[in-house]
Order: sequence, then structure tokens, then C-alpha cells
Amino acid sequence: MPPLRRIDVVLDSVKRLQRIGATANLVNLLQKQHPADLAEVLSGLSDAGRLSTFNTLVAQNSRLAMEALSELDAEIGDALLAKRPPDELAKLFLELPTDDAAALIDRLPDDVSAEVLARMRRKDSGDVQHLLAYGDQTAGRIMNPEVFALAEDLTAGEAIEALQRSREVEMVFYLYVVDERRHLVGVVSLRRLLLVSPETPLKRIMTSELIKARVDTDQEEVAQEVANYNLLAIPVVDDENKLVGIITVDDVIDVIKDEATEDILRLAGVPADEHVFTSPWEAWRKRLPWLGVNLVAATLEALVV
Repeated sequence: MPPLRRIDVVLDSVKRLQRIGATANLVNLLQKQHPADLAEVLSGLSDAGRLSTFNTLVAQNSRLAMEALSELDAEIGDALLAKRPPDELAKLFLELPTDDAAALIDRLPDDVSAEVLARMRRKDSGDVQHLLAYGDQTAGRIMNPEVFALAEDLTAGEAIEALQRSREVEMVFYLYVVDERRHLVGVVSLRRLLLVSPETPLKRIMTSELIKARVDTDQEEVAQEVANYNLLAIPVVDDENKLVGIITVDDVIDVIKDEATEDILRLAGVPADEHVFTSPWEAWRKRLPWLGVNLVAATLEALVV
């Protein structure tokens, strides 16, 4: 008998604590888990158990709860949000980075997403709406607009000081360099920055030839670029080559998972954009052509046999 994985032990413990109503112990256990592990635990619970566990965590640590939800498969995550009022959804989405919040809001029904955006703080809703304005499955839709950049006229020492002052740096392996109009002009690694003399100008140590994505680049193409060149992140620019965002490797992994799921759904005749919020009539309308093709094919095969 193979040894139990750690995540299996956690899952069994969650189920047991739920049964005996030990809420405090349950919360303590959940808060010690990584969001990705929590997502696996939630996936292993029954629908009722999953909702109960998620609600318990939301009440105590809404940020961790939403980080775990963003790691879940779309169908499971959407079900946990389906019956929540717009006011609560708005507060929960504020716990997430802009790109993750935009991805979840995009899956809501149009009327609900409009209400949620109206209830979010002006700046946050504006950032989310900005991402949703880009085409579906493009780099602009999945990027994080909060990207740290350094002015090209800085020295290495000044760049390090700027980095130390910043609290909004998601990815510090690559430091992007921009001119006074925020055009992307280069990139420098953190290692390179730390090894040179503090007086060294960034222009002397940055790499001008870099891989980047435009806001309208297909997300699958972005994922392929990251995989081909073993990148940890890729910058996103607009039509004027201005730096507008960054896509990190965790976003790329999500893209790969989503694309694989879409391929499997297509083989099963299920539209990729069908989800828990889709009405039965709309789901039937989308599936009808595939069902018709399958029926005709099965009939012809039976006649041949």
C-alpha cells in the first residue's frame, strides 16, 4: 500500500473536523496551507462540504480563501461564487491581484459583473475594466498591470534603492527599464544589478533585445514563448511599445491548463465557454450542433455495420 500524501492527510483531517464541528481547529488547519494545496483539498470535498469549508475560511481569512479559489478549476470556483450577492463579491475580488480578479469577474453573468464593478472602489474597478477591455484570451486580458519598472537614466545603486522602496513588485527576477515616456527599452536581471558597481548606469548593463508580448498577442502564443525560452515572466507592451503589464509563469501555467481543458471539452462536444452560470437553454443551444453531428455519425456507422 503506497504511503499517504501529505495533502491526503490534510483532506482527511478537514473532513473529520467538519463532522465533529471543530470550526476553530478547522480554520487553524486551513490557514497553514498554501493556496494551491487548499484548492486540491477543496476539490476533494463534496459540494456541500466544499461550500461549507470555503465559507468558514472566507469568514476568517478572505484573502487566503480567494487565493485558493483562483487556483480551482473554473467550474468548481464559479459554483462557490454563484449565489453570493454583488456586494460580497466586490469585497472578495478586492482581495486578489487585478488580473486574477478580472478573470473571475469575466466569468460572471453580464448583469452581475456590472453590479460588482460598480461596487468596487473606483481605482480597483477601473483596473479590472481596463483588463476586460482587451480581447478574450489575449496577453492584455491575463497580464498584471502593476509592473515595476526602472528609469533608464538611473544608476545601479539608485535602481536598488527604488526597488527597496517599492512594495508592489510581483516579480523581481527581471527588472524592466523604460524611458521617460514609459517605452520599454531593456531589461536587467537582479543578479546583474547586484554584482556591478553602484555607480554603473543601467544603460550599460541592461539588455536591449528582449522577448515581449503585445496586448493583442494570443495567450497560447505567450505561453509558448515562455516555455520555449524558459522565462519566469514576459513584459506586455501596447501599440506604442509602452510597458503596460507583466505575465508571470504562474499565469502561463493557468493558460496551459485552460487550453488543455478546452481541447478535452471540444472532444466531448461541450463548448469551452459553458460554465455554471450558463442557463440550461443556452447550454442546450450550444451543444445542439455537436449532438446532431454525433447522432448522424452514429446512425451512419450503425447502417454500415
